[in-house]
Amino acid sequence: MKTTYLTSLTTSFDPFTGAAKVPRLLLTFLSADAFKAINVKITQLPRNSPQPATLELGFKDGKSLKYSWLDKSKMPKLEKGQKREKPITLGDIVGEVNRHARLTQRKEELAG
Repeated sequence: MKTTYLTSLTTSFDPFTGAAKVPRLLLTFLSADAFKAINVKITQLPRNSPQPATLELGFKDGKSLKYSWLDKSKMPKLEKGQKREKPITLGDIVGEVNRHARLTQRKEELAG
């Protein structure tokens, strides 16, 4: 994962729920040098907290991405015929960060 253009990472989660899997794994993808360059804020929610796990990424160009995950046991019931949206995975987030890094790098190259 290219973290060169990442300026901030804010996350909050209850580490004992399945909803916290993606934010926890994303933190493990960061190198030790990235923690020096990126403003990382981690908030640990109390056990069985009703709040969803959240992740917010900030980039050098001012763009920010926000994600949230609910635990499966806390998701609202669906009406008949409705389908659940596919949850955001770690691969989706890493791909989005890399795509944004390539676009930003390309803009810098064109600007000179």
